[in-house]
Amino acid sequence: MEIRTYIRFVVAWRMIIILGIISLVYACSCPDEKISHLSVIAPSRHTLLAVTPSLSLQLTGDTLNKSYPQLRTGEAFPITGILRVDGILYRFMGGDSLRISPLAPLSEDTVGWTGKYSFLFPGKGWEQRRYDDSWWSEGKGAFGPVKGYYPAHTLWGAENIYVRRHVKVDNKDALRNHKIYVRYVCDDWLKLFCNGKYLLESRYTYKTKCQRLTDEAISQIIDGDNNILAAYCRNTGGPALLDFGLYIENKTYAEAKPATLKKMDVQATQTQFIFQCGEVDLQVDFVSPSLSEKWDLTGWPVGFLTYQVRTESGKEHAVEVLFDVDMEWMFGKRKIDSWVDKDWRFVKSDSLYLAMAADETTFSCMDGHAILSQKLYVGNERDKDSSGVLLVGYEEGQVLQYDGEALSPLWNSDGTREVKELMKSVGNRYKELKAECDILDNRWNTKAFQAGDKTLAEQMLPAYRNFISSHRFISSSDNKLFCLGDTLGNVREAYKSFPALLFFHRTDWMRGLLDPIFEYCEDIHWSKKYPPYDIGLYPVASKQVRLENCAVEAAANMLMMTTAIVEAEQDFDYAGMHWEQLEVWADYLQQKMKKETYPIIGLLDENDERVKCVLGLAAYYKLIQLKGNL
Repeated sequence: MEIRTYIRFVVAWRMIIILGIISLVYACSCPDEKISHLSVIAPSRHTLLAVTPSLSLQLTGDTLNKSYPQLRTGEAFPITGILRVDGILYRFMGGDSLRISPLAPLSEDTVGWTGKYSFLFPGKGWEQRRYDDSWWSEGKGAFGPVKGYYPAHTLWGAENIYVRRHVKVDNKDALRNHKIYVRYVCDDWLKLFCNGKYLLESRYTYKTKCQRLTDEAISQIIDGDNNILAAYCRNTGGPALLDFGLYIENKTYAEAKPATLKKMDVQATQTQFIFQCGEVDLQVDFVSPSLSEKWDLTGWPVGFLTYQVRTESGKEHAVEVLFDVDMEWMFGKRKIDSWVDKDWRFVKSDSLYLAMAADETTFSCMDGHAILSQKLYVGNERDKDSSGVLLVGYEEGQVLQYDGEALSPLWNSDGTREVKELMKSVGNRYKELKAECDILDNRWNTKAFQAGDKTLAEQMLPAYRNFISSHRFISSSDNKLFCLGDTLGNVREAYKSFPALLFFHRTDWMRGLLDPIFEYCEDIHWSKKYPPYDIGLYPVASKQVRLENCAVEAAANMLMMTTAIVEAEQDFDYAGMHWEQLEVWADYLQQKMKKETYPIIGLLDENDERVKCVLGLAAYYKLIQLKGNL
């Protein structure tokens, strides 16, 4: 009993200290919003541009001019940024190229290809280069329904198919210093080999997929026509389809020099880069306008990057900025639409929108690439244009299914708005938005360094965009704001987000994290005395992903997060709306403390159930005090 009392005392005291620190950090403010010098931070990884969870660009370190930004899935976002200065190319964003040329093209890139095939298992070693396939049937790829949506030429109606494709390589030395890729489409289950070397295994994909060959696989390639791409595909039901080919990177921008990075600065709403390109400096700012406070742009699926060139010498230079996005690489589709709407040139493929000022922009489309370029002026005449903007928008096709109804995203709650209209709205005032973001960054940077050191700043400032990049903002049926990640209503992830949201005083987003959980628990279908770990996987709520018992952690976290909201707002109304539910969770923790006998093993940490119980109850007792005071 004494040990338990001691634990309660220590952890409760720890809770008081933590709450005091949070209150102190929250109290720090910067009343003067004039732009001043910001303390530069450069975290190891951060969200470069927050558009939607499906399209938020991540960057590792200072590699913008060395490799492609990545999506949250880890896949490359195939954008290349080039600045042409007096005929010399400088790459400031992306790799040298994702353009590829066929060594052995897919059926959709040619009139078909010849291969050997068998519907029966041909015996051990069938995938090897030296295997004798002279007795196999010969057919024209691709294989599948010959009148389907895909250009298949040989009917495949059996369950299994084995295919050997002979690939001719005239000069293996020409492959050196180039990436080699295998591209494929399969329905349903595929295993692929190159000269007997296992390459990959894939399930059904109706889009063209692409995977880079390892150096070991490339080393197996020989001069001549006896290189073998071998595939086994199984059809588990319905139509069957198989197509595969070999491609080499084209290195379209191989002659471009990587621009010299002079400065990188990551702040709360934007990331700034300054590159030297010969005698010209290029400044590129990635801005996430959904973080704006002056205009309510929360959840808008739009971001933009501004660019500006200048020179200290005052000499005039012929300068052109170019952005190349490989739409086929990203979406497996070559179709690209382009149109002019008022002052903006739009480009769209699948769900991705790009836009630049129409009267200054040149657009071209080649091999599934969308290329937007603009000529800029560098010299002494200040009235000529030396800057511009690239707008990026994305439309997620899925709609949240919640409690039997479809909920709309906050930006389109009435169902009448379009992404392109939002992009025009942002584009027409991007300079004002940029100026506002400068003010916000100054405020939050000053606050971070007042509250702590550079380490705190590198944790807090990027967390703002990280939160936006991983959450969808949904309008509920009763017009509440729901903030939902990929795992809906994840109590643990919400708890991890709260310190950053407290720092930025986004109590509206904090409520948005908790409201769907409260609604779920206050529904008649949830009868347990503790909250669920989650309430579903996007886009369908009401079907838990994780069913294991995290009851103590979830109950304690909900009590602590509710207390944080009440303290930050200095208003008890939010807790008052859910007081019966909070009492149930507090009683659950109290009963847990009475019934369980915890062994004293090792040191306590914040994830220990004993600590969670005490922290949750301490938060509940704090709520009782606040109820009386507020």
